[in-house]
Amino acid sequence: MRDRDDEFHPMIEETRLKELLEVARKQRDRTLEKEITKKLVKLYVSQGEYFKMGDKPDLNIAKRYLEKALQMQKDHPVANYRLGYLYYRRSEYTKAVSSFERALDGSMEEELNDTQRMLANMFLVNCGIKIAKEAIHEINFTEDNVYTELEIERIERYKNEILVLDEEIFNKMFYRKIENGTEEKIGEYEFINFKPDKSQILLKRSDQGMEIHFQDFDPITLNPKFFYTLYGIVTAKGFRTYRELQEIASNGSVQVVSDDYIRQIILRLSRDLPYWGHIIETTSIIHLESRRPIAAIKLADGYSACILCRVEDYLPDYQ
Repeated sequence: MRDRDDEFHPMIEETRLKELLEVARKQRDRTLEKEITKKLVKLYVSQGEYFKMGDKPDLNIAKRYLEKALQMQKDHPVANYRLGYLYYRRSEYTKAVSSFERALDGSMEEELNDTQRMLANMFLVNCGIKIAKEAIHEINFTEDNVYTELEIERIERYKNEILVLDEEIFNKMFYRKIENGTEEKIGEYEFINFKPDKSQILLKRSDQGMEIHFQDFDPITLNPKFFYTLYGIVTAKGFRTYRELQEIASNGSVQVVSDDYIRQIILRLSRDLPYWGHIIETTSIIHLESRRPIAAIKLADGYSACILCRVEDYLPDYQ
């Protein structure tokens, strides 16, 4: 279900903002230049997140967008944080350390939120452990090289000062599971191997993309707008209107979802999910202001939802 966007076109918006930035620079309007630069950076960061977490993630494109953002604002905390994460996943730990440290330093106007700050520090520790392991491997290789002359006594003295930590502790609490409004921090093993109950719909967001799982049906890949529309439906305590779903999908995907497009999304979901008619219930409710009937939707009785994602992932409307 890859449907990039019905109205918002990032490349067109990038071109428009660049043209406005050029005009502001020619006019030497520093205030306008700063304002447009901020919008461009925000666009690049959001696009970096989109390509990092879309239905078919492309980490190379995500990296290019984040680098564009940092070319314009090298101390942007979130751009540095997300770039650090990409470096970490590519095992480029030294580069990841630099990015995470810049992210933690923040800027004059922005800083990481509490969750991002905690994770950045955890990733820094993990980077240190992995760098240390690589160094220990090199030490062992060097010791085994009969052609290398070493001051054995001196080397042994320093080796005894190496602090060995169990990195498994840092693989915990990187993920969360939300069932019936209750959140639980889980480890990577449970995140990868979790199986939903027969009456449970699973929405899963990972580095591989966004998916819906149900019973023995094959997982279906979703783009962010479809994912967050479903999220809004299955997590509701009662019926939700299309306008409410439109707001949730827009906030979650960081892209504007129009009135018409939210209807298209729901129509597509009803066609593409073979079990839609079993798990979804629709009705009409009276709009409080217009007093006219409007469509509303929710998860059918007898079914529940489970959400799996990383600790840092933003979930709109979740308290």
